[in-house]
Amino acid sequence: MTTTSPPIIDGHNDTLTFIFSDNGGGVSSFIDGTEEGHIDLPRARRGGLAAGFFAVFIRERPTGETPPLPDGPDRSERGHWTFTPPPIEYAWAAEETDRLLADFDVLLSSSPEAVRLIRSTDDLAASLCDDRLGIILHIEGCEMISPDLHELIPLYERGLRSLGPVWSRPNCFGTGIRFGWPSSNDVGPGLTPAGRNLIAACNETGIMVDLSHLNFRGFMDVASISDKPLVATHCGCHAIAESARNLTDDQLGVIADSGGLVGCNFFTGDLRGDGEFGADMPLSRMAEHIEHMVDIMGDAHIALGSDFDGADMCEEMRDVSCLPNLIKLLRDRGWREESLRRLCSDNWLRVLRETWQL
Repeated sequence: MTTTSPPIIDGHNDTLTFIFSDNGGGVSSFIDGTEEGHIDLPRARRGGLAAGFFAVFIRERPTGETPPLPDGPDRSERGHWTFTPPPIEYAWAAEETDRLLADFDVLLSSSPEAVRLIRSTDDLAASLCDDRLGIILHIEGCEMISPDLHELIPLYERGLRSLGPVWSRPNCFGTGIRFGWPSSNDVGPGLTPAGRNLIAACNETGIMVDLSHLNFRGFMDVASISDKPLVATHCGCHAIAESARNLTDDQLGVIADSGGLVGCNFFTGDLRGDGEFGADMPLSRMAEHIEHMVDIMGDAHIALGSDFDGADMCEEMRDVSCLPNLIKLLRDRGWREESLRRLCSDNWLRVLRETWQL
């Protein structure tokens, strides 16, 4: 790596969805570098990103219509607002998943010296030591999986090692937490019977379950079913910022008690504490969320989960090359090197060893 920061495993990004969109530039822009988006290979190397969870996320089918505004005030205004994206149909999700995975296969086959698909913790450890960016394949919202789960094993065989049952919209597995400010995350019912079966199947198969977009009841259902460490890959602290997507101190405690971890989100809307998304948020605000997690859970249960290419970032963390800014800030705030290594990679390695190795 070209930085003095510890190599970093990032818990969540939407880069695959972005680069394989109409204006994302595709494989060449990712490998050679671009000014678009938050992650490409040159900037990842400059930032010390060794590996990350790269999400397959299915956007709504294009209709040519203007997307709906949040319920209540426009999100650019101060005050109360909520927004629940509409559900999407299985056929569209399956079609888009096939397209994204075909493009992903091209990326892997065309640049084997630059990227590696992570299938095991041995693969992940290798990416912490060399220049091949490790890609952990993640699904964010399982609309492409049928209630009988017959797609799950074929997806695992293609490399899937992590999934979030829902995004912030309902599906056959459960209720995604709406976006909202200020808002509790205790909104809506818990997992469906198919959702409960999905969690059990993931435990049996060795697929990590991501709690990030589940509502409170779904979160507690997973906690009651799963025998693996609980993980929320990209969330903030509700005690600091009352975003619907953030976790309460009690939820942080449940995760810690399971031996799991939380990847601190970088999204300004979940960190600022005023319901706005502006880039003028100081990086110290992110440090406050991380340190609150440490206060509640201890430093064995924290990690990073950027949401790069899927959310608004502050100016000091405008793309992946800026990751050393956060590490320097934490050092300046008195963090020990052992705690920084846990935050950057060691906690991920521990949790994934327990989750993937059956």
